[in-house]
Amino acid sequence: MLEQTPRARSVSELVDATFSLYRRNASAYIMVTAMAVVPGLVVQLLFLRPSMEPSMGNAMGAFLGGLISLVTYGLMTGVVTKVGSDVYLGGEADVAAAVRHVMPRLGSLIAAGIMKGIYFFLYALLLFFPVFIAFAKYFAPEAAVVLEGKTAGQALERSAQLSDGLRWHILRTLVLGYGIYFLLAMAIGAIGIFGNSEVVMLFVQTVFTVIAYPIVGLLSMMLYYDARIRKEGFDMEHLARALGDASASPAR
Repeated sequence: MLEQTPRARSVSELVDATFSLYRRNASAYIMVTAMAVVPGLVVQLLFLRPSMEPSMGNAMGAFLGGLISLVTYGLMTGVVTKVGSDVYLGGEADVAAAVRHVMPRLGSLIAAGIMKGIYFFLYALLLFFPVFIAFAKYFAPEAAVVLEGKTAGQALERSAQLSDGLRWHILRTLVLGYGIYFLLAMAIGAIGIFGNSEVVMLFVQTVFTVIAYPIVGLLSMMLYYDARIRKEGFDMEHLARALGDASASPAR
């Protein structure tokens, strides 16, 4: 069961809290992810040709599916982050309200995702280990966009600032969380391979993404709050705000 009191957590506690947060409103996260993933899948299937040979149709489908996914995944990540944050801080999961909150920030979310990918590529040019530095440094620009209203550039700077002095802790958490995710993905992917069909493989991968991908966004959101608690005393700030709201409420 999720302990909702914001506090600094160890690596294993952060991953456990992420899965607990997911289980609490799994249907809401699955619905949001499905709405983001299915449009790209439909486009790919429309252009798919039943052949193992590369084709213009398959390439066009992958390109258009990628463009659509760029938008839908940005929206999905933002909504998952917002819903998870609301529940973690003691509120309720309201997908409609989260969508309304995220829509004005969608451009910044997409730009932040593109910029993060570029940074990862540039770090990769410096060989293997610098990629892990970027992985830890830019762990939560999406959370900064959604929860603080930052622009894409500001969000990347904010993520780097929060990671300063905590990168080993952040990296270990991400490696554990993503490690679990990729092990599950490999196991599910084997089913698609045995199906010996590109359509079956796409379908299996999509089902897995719909069910499991929200965990990635929730883990980044949990790390974002963990870093703010450790560096900025967010737990005390949140407690003071909650006590202030309670004292301001009229007696019943």
